[in-house]
Amino acid sequence: NVRAKKYEVLQITNLLEQKIEKDKRIKKDFYFKNISLKNLSFKYLTNEKNLIKNINLEINRGDRIGIVGGNGQGKTTLLKLITGDEEVDSGVRDLAPGAIIGYYHQDHRTLDFKLNPVEQVEVLRPDMQYGDIRAALGRFQFSKEQVTTPLGKLSGGERARIALLKLLLEENNLLLLDEPTNHLDMDAKETLEEALVDYDGALVTVSHDRWFLDQVVNQIWELQDGVVTKYFGNYTDYVRKKKGLPPLVDGEEPVL
Repeated sequence: NVRAKKYEVLQITNLLEQKIEKDKRIKKDFYFKNISLKNLSFKYLTNEKNLIKNINLEINRGDRIGIVGGNGQGKTTLLKLITGDEEVDSGVRDLAPGAIIGYYHQDHRTLDFKLNPVEQVEVLRPDMQYGDIRAALGRFQFSKEQVTTPLGKLSGGERARIALLKLLLEENNLLLLDEPTNHLDMDAKETLEEALVDYDGALVTVSHDRWFLDQVVNQIWELQDGVVTKYFGNYTDYVRKKKGLPPLVDGEEPVL
């Protein structure tokens, strides 16, 4: 009912606010520039062409970046270069002291499939009260039955929700998200958008979801033929800029 829904929203909001206050203490040594990629190039051994060509990029504290581009252009590879999961062929990846990366993988590899959702959160946050855990899981659309079901028996969408909640509860200040809205229904997407809008760190996401990008990013990196072009604004601003259209004025609806 409406009262229960409002209570769940209040509980998860309070929980995230507590996490943010804790994160602020962690960030005392967090320099303004999170990560810089200087003259960076990369190619797979099976391919003679560079997938990434001599790029120079910075991720600054407070940035909300959406990476877009066609299939096979290297969007996920760029995320892996940022994390250091892929070794660069040339150039420098510079990670600022104090930067703590949280990475959402499409395959949910950070989850323990033997645990149920409650146990997964308890392992991560043993300080959390059971009622707070249930409220957080309820906000991410987990039913009474699902919270005690092993993750290995849950659907891909349900695993995605617990992986995202886990990431938001971790002590990080730079989120990297690889197609986070895949398998999410509208309510779960809205929950994620609200949590990311309130997130106090930097954010880089690969996504084909235009609405999601409009809600959560303030710049677009377009990756095409190994080159990254930066556009400031959300996805609608990016499309209008590409079409030579002026920015939208307040209250104007986009027509793309």
